[in-house]
Amino acid sequence: MLYRLVLILSFNALTACSSIAQNTINFSVLEELQLGVELQETSALYCPEPGSAYTVNDSGNKPIIYKISDSGKVINRQVIDIKNRDWESLTGDGDHFHIGDTGNNNGKRKFVQIHTVDKNSNAKPKSTVKIYYLDNSLKKNEYLNHDFDSESIISMGGKLYLFSKSWRTTTLHIYRLEHDVLEQKIEPFISIKGLPGIVTGGDYDAKNERFILVGYELKGLGRFYPFVTILDKQFQLIKSFVLKNYNQVEGLCVTPSGDVWITQEGSFFSTQKLIKMKIN
Repeated sequence: MLYRLVLILSFNALTACSSIAQNTINFSVLEELQLGVELQETSALYCPEPGSAYTVNDSGNKPIIYKISDSGKVINRQVIDIKNRDWESLTGDGDHFHIGDTGNNNGKRKFVQIHTVDKNSNAKPKSTVKIYYLDNSLKKNEYLNHDFDSESIISMGGKLYLFSKSWRTTTLHIYRLEHDVLEQKIEPFISIKGLPGIVTGGDYDAKNERFILVGYELKGLGRFYPFVTILDKQFQLIKSFVLKNYNQVEGLCVTPSGDVWITQEGSFFSTQKLIKMKIN
């Protein structure tokens, strides 16, 4: 009996070690690059092509999609003929960008929007999707104290996935959207607890079949504690880890080679940066 117990305990220990090994995330910073003042309020990142990326600034800025080089320099500006109310996310597929005008810090927006634009046109958006959150109470929502905000959209498999910036609970709510339905009332198809803060950007890492998200915990004026979270392709939480020495991280994309690029917004407490990482 004792021998059998030892075998069982040994097997369980090996299983636990194997599980820990699978959930161990190692990362290294490859490069940090200063972005120009024009991108001080960079709020999103999308990098479908080798050696470059696309970004936008958030509320109060010009409606421009910026293309930046591998060194962080602006190499193209695509002006979109629509107001930038609060652009917080950017993704794409084929010949189109999808701009997430989804910022809602104060919780008072009746609906948020996603604009689809041609990648080589300065015209008005090809289409705009209006998004209404179910169970959203505009009267009850308080500034930075509600869950009806979002700063990350990911295009995958013909769908758009919207990731909440849940100020009140830090429970991540994920919504699945249609590209061609111009008015949608949405509720999460999955909610994930256990994140260290709020999500501000993300991308799908097709090479490793996982979602990589970035965000921060806010502990007062200018006190940002950024983190990265990994989800598997079924949206199950694998691991989160802290990003030390950084501040208000906003956008994240996975490059065709599998590296991870992150943007940091500039402020009194930090400068705007492009951070390149490798995550195992």
